[in-house]
Amino acid sequence: MSRVEQKVKPYRIVIEWTENSDFFFSCDYKSSGCAKKGDEKKTVDTHWFPHVTRAMGNVLKKLRREHITFPLFLISLAFEHRHLLKEIEDLLKALHNHLGSQQGAGCYTCFISGENRDQT
Repeated sequence: MSRVEQKVKPYRIVIEWTENSDFFFSCDYKSSGCAKKGDEKKTVDTHWFPHVTRAMGNVLKKLRREHITFPLFLISLAFEHRHLLKEIEDLLKALHNHLGSQQGAGCYTCFISGENRDQT
């Protein structure tokens, strides 16, 4: 009997902002053979994505009904779209690389910051 490969599938994404507009991106995943409660693995990565952080900060402001200068935001987005798309692609690659090495249920979490804290 051949073994059927069980691929893990994302089923929930959560965005949680910090006080300084950095945020946590979390993705819960499970395989077709669901793991029992408590069997989940949790992974935390950190990424420095200044363009994504700035764009998500504007999303947060709109959610809170705070004022953003929309024309200026659109001009900024138009000039920086290539960088923004590259950062989103890098985030999704990190998620897919993680999912490709997993066999059961878990949660992949990334801390996304606009400021590179590794530099001194």
